[in-house]
Amino acid sequence: ETGYSLENPNTLVLWEAQFGDFVNGAQIMIDQFISAGEDKWMRQSGLTMLLPHGYMGQGAEHSSCRVERFLQQVNEDPDVIPPMAEDARMQVQLANWQVVNCTTPANYYHVLRRQIHRQFRKPLIVVAPKNLLRDKRCTSTLEEMGEGTRFTRLFGEVDPEIAAKPDAIKRLIFCSGKIYYDLVEDRTRREDADCAIVRVEQLAPFPWDKVREQLELYPNAVPVWAQEEPKNMGAWS
Repeated sequence: ETGYSLENPNTLVLWEAQFGDFVNGAQIMIDQFISAGEDKWMRQSGLTMLLPHGYMGQGAEHSSCRVERFLQQVNEDPDVIPPMAEDARMQVQLANWQVVNCTTPANYYHVLRRQIHRQFRKPLIVVAPKNLLRDKRCTSTLEEMGEGTRFTRLFGEVDPEIAAKPDAIKRLIFCSGKIYYDLVEDRTRREDADCAIVRVEQLAPFPWDKVREQLELYPNAVPVWAQEEPKNMGAWS
């Protein structure tokens, strides 16, 4: 698939792992050819890797695609915020690849569509749980995939009652992926109106500008990160 993506750059080439850990057997190809291929050989690849990821109680084989490995191989400096203005942003062009964890069908559609419509090619790592395929909370309308819509790097709080009182928010929870739906369910159960939940859909390149907007929106809130994985795994670091 890597070779095919190089030979046919106008084709959307997808490599799907049945389980997340199938990527373990492909690690040599990923390290040698995909993560550093453009830097070494000046050849762009738009290969898209679909990797099931998420703790669903079905054992280790279903649980982790080792998203931390892909984030550790991103060439973006976590201590340097690059220019983020719309007319100056070059994050994706300078990145060696992209890592996303989409929480809506529309955003997944847009991230695949974006792969082909760009005038350049970058590898795309899509980490996604299988159970959202059946989750009735994870839905999109056709209008969200229609004209004028695009991929969203970060979703802010969607509950209108909570979003209407930003000064009352005491805790700002950042997360990525399916844990968002668990957090919303728990917040509803506890009737907690003091926390806002933000979804980071694109982990790399990191959406510095969108995160800053959320931090400024809730001036009295303490920001925290929530994830299913242990601290030395997942996107925490």
